[in-house]
Amino acid sequence: MATNRGVGVIVATWIQRSQQTAVAWWIVGFVFLYGVLSAVQLLLWLSALLSLSLWIMTRGRWGRIHGAKTYFLLIGCWLVPGLLSAIGAIDVERALSINARFIAYGLAGLAFIRLAPRPEQWPNTVLWLVALLMAWSIDGIVQEWRGISLSGYPLFTGLPEGHKVTGSMGLDYGPQLAVLSPFLFEALRLHGRRLPWLWLALPILATAISLSASRYSALLLLASAIVSASLWIKRRGTRDSSLAALIVVLALGGLVLPVAIAPHVGERFALIAGGMGGDAQAINVALAFRPELWSAAWDVFCGEWLAGVGLRGSAQAMLPALSASSIFPEVMLQRPWHPHLGVLEIAADTGIVGVIGYGLFFLILLRLMLRCEDESQSSATVFFTIAALALFPLSSALSMYSFPTGSLAWPAIALGLGAYFAPRAGADMARSGSP
Repeated sequence: MATNRGVGVIVATWIQRSQQTAVAWWIVGFVFLYGVLSAVQLLLWLSALLSLSLWIMTRGRWGRIHGAKTYFLLIGCWLVPGLLSAIGAIDVERALSINARFIAYGLAGLAFIRLAPRPEQWPNTVLWLVALLMAWSIDGIVQEWRGISLSGYPLFTGLPEGHKVTGSMGLDYGPQLAVLSPFLFEALRLHGRRLPWLWLALPILATAISLSASRYSALLLLASAIVSASLWIKRRGTRDSSLAALIVVLALGGLVLPVAIAPHVGERFALIAGGMGGDAQAINVALAFRPELWSAAWDVFCGEWLAGVGLRGSAQAMLPALSASSIFPEVMLQRPWHPHLGVLEIAADTGIVGVIGYGLFFLILLRLMLRCEDESQSSATVFFTIAALALFPLSSALSMYSFPTGSLAWPAIALGLGAYFAPRAGADMARSGSP
């Protein structure tokens, strides 16, 4: 028992010291490690093991914290359909592995909830987070300019339309920067008047995203800008509507600039205009063969509409339809493909049960965003916005069940809940003296 108390005291002391700094350094560090994804994966598994150990040693007290019930409800919206789909999964081992990952997200979230930034830490923390975004953005811009990034990564070549800028973050460079963009919009809200040079960061970020040649990332950044601008107007009223509009204009300007000066980016975006009026072949080429993936995924869903084919099982289940397609390139059959449409991937993998669970999840998340905004919990709003962007229903980039998606979305949700419930959680800790 003494050992249990000793571990609890050590964890509680570390949490307290983390919250006494002017900057939530551990959050800055976590986002930095997200750029080195394997490090974040290890950190999440270690956090889950630590939470499980503390839960056992404290006889369940570790799990009794404000926000935990809401967090487990949100996890359950994904885990329950995932477990049901595993019964008849096309790849049982992989389905169970990803379900285990959701359990790990749940356990790790108990630590993340406790480490949400305090209100006095938040203004400085977002400035450091913007510094990270700028470092990654400049890294990608230099890669386009010189053929190799500051971090030593060459351009990704071999694409029909040329090459892709990846920076040090790989092929998911564009989507990841777009998902993290609410940090920049929050920094502009908090510091834009005092630090006018900070506005230059927005076109730099948008330019880097555009250079990634990911059209979905460009749309995601615009969606993030519009949501942030709308919340800004809601919070401050129409007197700041011009600054809110400036957010959208600068984002759009930064996205358009590479289209005009970088041939491979302009050609990739021009494919859409050139293909929309053509036949099925032209449309598929314009949309990177997404329509064929969507059609194959829809067939999978129709065949297993109740509980799906198991988490990440759609990649294997779509193969017969893709192989029979006269449009889908044979060379592309050599790698597994997820449906590249978020809600359709959920439908194919977990059936109508999963779609209902996802709908409930997103409804709860949106209500939390609006409630936090009404109560001026800006840090919580930002974290929930990041999670919503990462798990956007029309996502055509990353898989909804991939580690890059989950390792950002679920910690963000936990941090948002921690920030929202912090006053009550702090009162409970003061009364009980427990972690």
